[in-house]
Amino acid sequence: MTDNFASLPLARLYEKQGYIEDALEIYKAIDTSQYPDDTLILDAISRLETQKNAADSKDDVTEPDHDVVTPDPVQIGSQEARMTHLLEVWVRLIVMQKRAAIFKTIKARL
Repeated sequence: MTDNFASLPLARLYEKQGYIEDALEIYKAIDTSQYPDDTLILDAISRLETQKNAADSKDDVTEPDHDVVTPDPVQIGSQEARMTHLLEVWVRLIVMQKRAAIFKTIKARL
């Protein structure tokens, strides 16, 4: 992305939409002399870098190391563990449904 398009509203939009890396790139490219309160930009950069590092350190939700429908043998023991597993599966399904809806919307626009 070129520096010509770097603006605070665009960076905030990317951040709001979840495009952490793009928002971080734009925040870093913003000329802070145009904004009197550059601490907002610096805070956003540090916040996004922290989020990016946290996301990089976690396992990818779309590729779990075990079958998402069948619980781990360790989790079979207690009722709370079974409920936790069901909640994880439910959240993954909601995320996949949302991604499918977004994909359909994008496909319809093409």
